[in-house]
Amino acid sequence: MSARARRGPRDGRAQWLAPLWCLSAALGVLRTPASQAFNLDVDKLTVYSGPEGSYFGYAVDFHIPAARTASVLVGAPKANTSQPDIVEGGAVYYCPWPAEGSAQCKQIPFDNTNNRKIRVNGTKEPIEFKSNQWFGATVKAHRGEVVACAPLYHWRTLKPTPEKDPVGTCYVAIQNFSAYAEYSPCRNSNADPEGQGYCQAGFSLDFYKNGDLIVGGPGSFYWQGQVITASIADIIANYSFKDILRKLAREKQTDVAPASYDDSYLGEIHYLAHLLFLKRMDDVLIGALSSWNVYLYLQVSALVFRDPQILAVTEVFGRFGSAVATLRDLNQDGYNGIKRGKVLIYNGNKDGLHTKASQILQGLWASQTIPSGFGFTLRGDSDIDKNDYPGRCCSCGSWKPLVSPCRARPVVTVDAQLLLHPMIINLENKTCQIPESVSPVACFSLKVCASVAGQSISNTIGLTAEVYLDTLKQKGAVKRTLFLDNNQSHFIFPLTIKRQKSLQCQDFVVYLRDETEFRDKLSPINISLNYSLDESTFKEGLDVKPILNYYKENTVTEQAHILVDCGEDNMCIPDLKLSARPDKYQVIIGDENHLMLVINARNEGEGAYEAELFVMIPEEADYVGIERSNKGLRPLSCEYKMENTSRMVVCDLGNPMVAGTNYSLGLRFAVPRLEKTNMSINDLQIRSSNKDNPDSNFVSLQINITAVAQVEIRGVSHPPQIVLPVPNWEPEEELHKEEGVGPVVEHIYELHNIGPSTISDTLLEVGWPFSARDEFLLYIFHIQTLGPLQCQTNPDINPLDIKPATPPEDTPELSAFLRNSTIPHLVRKRDVRVPEPHRQSPAKILNCTNIECLQISCLVGRLEGGESAVLKVRSRLWAKTFLQRKNDPYSLASLVSFKVKKMPYQDQPANSQRGIKTSVIWATPNVSFSIPLWVIILAILLGLLVLAILTLALWKCGFFDRARPPQDDMNDREQLTDEKTIET
Repeated sequence: MSARARRGPRDGRAQWLAPLWCLSAALGVLRTPASQAFNLDVDKLTVYSGPEGSYFGYAVDFHIPAARTASVLVGAPKANTSQPDIVEGGAVYYCPWPAEGSAQCKQIPFDNTNNRKIRVNGTKEPIEFKSNQWFGATVKAHRGEVVACAPLYHWRTLKPTPEKDPVGTCYVAIQNFSAYAEYSPCRNSNADPEGQGYCQAGFSLDFYKNGDLIVGGPGSFYWQGQVITASIADIIANYSFKDILRKLAREKQTDVAPASYDDSYLGEIHYLAHLLFLKRMDDVLIGALSSWNVYLYLQVSALVFRDPQILAVTEVFGRFGSAVATLRDLNQDGYNGIKRGKVLIYNGNKDGLHTKASQILQGLWASQTIPSGFGFTLRGDSDIDKNDYPGRCCSCGSWKPLVSPCRARPVVTVDAQLLLHPMIINLENKTCQIPESVSPVACFSLKVCASVAGQSISNTIGLTAEVYLDTLKQKGAVKRTLFLDNNQSHFIFPLTIKRQKSLQCQDFVVYLRDETEFRDKLSPINISLNYSLDESTFKEGLDVKPILNYYKENTVTEQAHILVDCGEDNMCIPDLKLSARPDKYQVIIGDENHLMLVINARNEGEGAYEAELFVMIPEEADYVGIERSNKGLRPLSCEYKMENTSRMVVCDLGNPMVAGTNYSLGLRFAVPRLEKTNMSINDLQIRSSNKDNPDSNFVSLQINITAVAQVEIRGVSHPPQIVLPVPNWEPEEELHKEEGVGPVVEHIYELHNIGPSTISDTLLEVGWPFSARDEFLLYIFHIQTLGPLQCQTNPDINPLDIKPATPPEDTPELSAFLRNSTIPHLVRKRDVRVPEPHRQSPAKILNCTNIECLQISCLVGRLEGGESAVLKVRSRLWAKTFLQRKNDPYSLASLVSFKVKKMPYQDQPANSQRGIKTSVIWATPNVSFSIPLWVIILAILLGLLVLAILTLALWKCGFFDRARPPQDDMNDREQLTDEKTIET
């Protein structure tokens, strides 16, 4: 079996169309946005309703059998009928127009029979199946003939096998529904799947201009689809209820194509827009379900079409193009239109269709209520109310069974004009007098003229006209012109137009303010006229009110000009030149000396009106003021302005800046801050309001930025030395308070920025002499900062949690130091006398190279030139450690350094470090000299005699021959190294 033969049957698009159909983008009864409404009247609607769940409105058409009669045909493919044993066979309803009362619709009796049967093996079995056949899925009327189809009508072949196929069937009604005939072109005795078994004839339906019927069958030949045509007269003449397989002699069908055309669905949806644009050739309008677009093909010669014009919308699941209908010439402008979708109305023109919808019809129900599928089915091209506007629409909702016909409103086309005299105004020619004013003014005359045209409009049309003067001047700007009657820049008045007259006008006088009240003499004086229909002039009881032509602008503009001294042509063409240079090409950040731009501006052509110099400045610069300008010329005024995110200085160069003017000026700027080491001042330019050659050349300047920041570290130890032993003090065995540790030692460090530039994000680090071999040296109790410092230590200070004492107030020396004064190198003398140190060996230096140090890390913030950050560390000498090593001098050194981590410019100062020392020395007690000298000398001599005798005796006894004893335990301990002084 071939691949084509193995494929299973399909139920047809009508079955999947129903559930997807409810995703239509618009819902409910008609409404239209006022801003987009054109000439379909949605204020007075007729709404037809049908049985719930019947899909009433799935198909619609207008039925106009005679000149002054009209009705609406509505298909309901899921409606129940009176046919015996048939469930939801579908029906077509006749709805009268105009509607009377509650607008009741009546079912048309196309078919009242049940399923026909045949005898198979002695038993009668149905040969056709009308339940769920979707009769009324398509409905079409043409000159009194009405055709409705059931595309899911199933037929069983005459063979013994019980196969049934959705061949589809149609019914034709003529003579005001007095005679009916069935037409099922795909019904036959051949059950071959390659034939017409799944034809679904009547899935689409239309009429030729000559009245012949066109039937689409998308399921034939493995869904290649086919189109079938037949004459209505042949269908009626050859119809027989019993001869159900009769073929028509003049019937035409498209034939089977190669297998590559499978699944083409020919005949699924088609629409021939006959005479869509008043041509003698047919144009084709196609709704594409795959892309949900609408394609219009204009025929330029026989079967030769232009590239398609595509209409598309962006509504998700809107199914745009699933319904398309012609409205013929909706607004009587000579070009037919179409509608689709929500519903959207597009009017025709000589090139096809306007791409912007002239009207959008929407539903009145909210989305949370029952969805109506509004706009699913569309019909037009019928003048149901006979007012000479044939483009009438019928927009239907099938989920909620409603049908809404709407009528077209007469279209009024207005031809409006503004006439000015003179169009060039001489300010010196002051011929008008303002009421209650003694000074004459310059003025000109203004005429507002209009004529109207349109089909079926009244002889007199009332308009409301609004005239606005000097509309190019935005709100808040000075209007240069005013109406002489009311001293206002706008005027509203009624304008009544007789249809038979060509132009009807109304006159006004407009005057100009005194030229001292405005500066702009070059830009045109723009005058605008807006007009609308004056609905108060419509006749009472008028059923359908007229509307303005949507595709005709209701705004007219004209311009007048002010005469300027620019030659005979009244056109000033300046020749503006600009040059600039800085007074120095290098700027030091933070320097108090300003930067000055020396600018030369000149005009070598005709007058430049409203000439201004624009200087765009960077974020880091500040405008200080104007330094100098030419002697003999009027003084210039410059001001700083901010427009959006642009910073600029604007200087007024004159109105006009006359030919030959040459300005030399200096603009001074300060540069207190900068993020980079270069700066550009861009877009220096002169601009005028002249129409021709209004601007000068652009000038851009590049200025180098240098950062000069001298940074130093200063420090002091207070006191600079500790003398042991401390008088009247003994160490405690168990330490609970700070005072029991030892003498106070404070180190103070200052990071000072000499400037002039700024530094920021600097790391200040201190290595503190903390301990050696688990013995404390300088024990920290408190850290104090002044300035933008944030510090932390590793390890923590005061690890023994000794109760700290209240720190005393700073001494004058320290207070001066914290105020960024010069660091004192000497401290003042104390009132209490201390023991004088005796001569000692060189001190052993204890620093981070030979002992354990505590690290203090401080992040220093932004420091301007001349500012400092100060760190003060308060500690106590751990006396117990040093008293165990009597008479050994030590130098305790902390090492402080800084490193710049981030700076507001690229050039960075060099890093530096310094050592701060505290000396530990020893002293002997003071001795009184009140004993006589001779006693002292005698005592010394006697001592020496005794020593000599004792030495002789010991030598005789061999005492000096004994071995040397071991050294003292203290000397066996590891000695603290004597290092060189750290370089500062």
